Amino acid sequence: MGLFGKKKNKGTKCPECGVELHTTERLQRHLKKAHGNVPEKKMDPGDVGGSVW
Repeated sequence: MGLFGKKKNKGTKCPECGVELHTTERLQRHLKKAHGNVPEKKMDPGDVGGSVW
């Protein structure tokens, strides 16, 4: 009958890291938190250590 079988949801696997999530809402939240709006850290060539003195 398959009453208690695990259903395979299409489109709930993260394309970035391959994590399988339960719902599409969780996938959207994961994409936003884990892969979205991550600013790249760039080193300024003129900045030497950032000392206070």
